[in-house]
Amino acid sequence: MFVFILFGCEDVSVEKDSQARGDFDVTSVFSQDNPFLSFSWIEKGYSGIFAPIDTELGIGEMGIRNLLGQPTKEGYYEGGRFLDYSDRTFFINPETNKSVAMAIDVKSYHLKKDDLKRTLGTPDESEFNEMDGLWMFVYKLEDYELMFEAETEDGILSHAWLRNKRQ
Repeated sequence: MFVFILFGCEDVSVEKDSQARGDFDVTSVFSQDNPFLSFSWIEKGYSGIFAPIDTELGIGEMGIRNLLGQPTKEGYYEGGRFLDYSDRTFFINPETNKSVAMAIDVKSYHLKKDDLKRTLGTPDESEFNEMDGLWMFVYKLEDYELMFEAETEDGILSHAWLRNKRQ
């Protein structure tokens, strides 16, 4: 039994040495089933950056329009404006006129709750949202929340969001 423990410890140090030399990419190990999802979603989320589209929350509506042009659709959602582009939707605080949330459609990546757990860790919240009729998987990132939606608890994820909790 003692020899087994020593052997296990030595394997761990070899793995750490391999990481230090850059023999393999840790991110690709965690997300090799689906390279779209990576731990950078959490890391960047703490700074208000939505990793999959590399965009920071807090951009003004005019800045969004200057950057991306005319939205394909716009309107109101939960008391604020939204600007919908083909690959992303921005939600604007009407008082500050700045983006406070972003959402993307992730259905085509066929992600499930188990992919989230394997790549990002266990969500801080996992519950059915009766108002929207969707399962929500939430990672709390200080001032922000990284959220994922699915129709059923074990179903394919439909959308990913980054939201500023303070606004």
